[in-house]
Amino acid sequence: MKKTSISALFFAAVLCLSLCSACQRTAPPPDASVPPPDISVPDSAISVPDPFSTPQPAPPAGSQPVSEPTPGPDPIPEPEPDAPRNTKLYILMYHHFVPEGVECNTWMLTDTRFREDLQWLADHGYTTVLPSQLIAGTPLPERAVMLTLDDGYASNYQLAYPLLQEFQAKAVISLITHYTQDGHPSFLTWDMCSEMAQSGLVELGSHTHACHDNEEHGIKRWKGETQTAYEARVLPDLQTSIDLISEHVGVSPQFFAYPNGKVESWAKDFIQEHFAVTVTTRHGAADLANGLYSLPRCNVSMGVPLDKILPS
Repeated sequence: MKKTSISALFFAAVLCLSLCSACQRTAPPPDASVPPPDISVPDSAISVPDPFSTPQPAPPAGSQPVSEPTPGPDPIPEPEPDAPRNTKLYILMYHHFVPEGVECNTWMLTDTRFREDLQWLADHGYTTVLPSQLIAGTPLPERAVMLTLDDGYASNYQLAYPLLQEFQAKAVISLITHYTQDGHPSFLTWDMCSEMAQSGLVELGSHTHACHDNEEHGIKRWKGETQTAYEARVLPDLQTSIDLISEHVGVSPQFFAYPNGKVESWAKDFIQEHFAVTVTTRHGAADLANGLYSLPRCNVSMGVPLDKILPS
């Protein structure tokens, strides 16, 4: 029994020595070609704090990120303030025209002088306007002038109208309608009036029917006349002038020139009901900011050149 145990021990020892020898033959040497694992860390993965930076506080727990505001549209520039509107109007008063060489009084002008006036207005930047433009509220040109021809002489058509056409200048003619209605040879006919009105250069106004007499009362009340008697005499006369112009020209007159420039309070309501623009003979420039009634005018005569009346 003892002999068997010793043999078994001897065999086990030999077996262990054999196994150890085999392990030494198969294990690779320490400097074999198998590379060691790379345990280096890339530089980009190493965060080095900036000693000069200001630390940012951590956002509160549960807070939402703040988004940048969306820029709005560019502001609309403020419009330039409108230039103040011109309200100054020069109104020139003419009456009768005669050929060059004929002697003239205060109310007469030669055709040569009228041509010079129109040329002077054009050269100095003046623009002629009509009553209808004032009524419509059309802005005045910087230099506005209105040409008014009183009484309705035939010379307005024969001598002045061709020059208005040549210069494309506008004018308003105020008729004493009984002269035209009665066919007086020194005054306009209805055909002449219609032709000029249709041109667009001329408008027709009223200068009364027959109240503009030689006694220069015009529409002024007579001494001792009652208002009832006055209204019975004057208002139908004014209405007749309106009706005749409307009938023969096709347009109701909106312009009234006071005979001799004399206004009358008893006729004021009637006149303002039927006319939108009225003029007197008071000298000076009109300021339309004060309305369109009783506008002043400047009489034009041979003895006074236009540059003495209007600014150049």
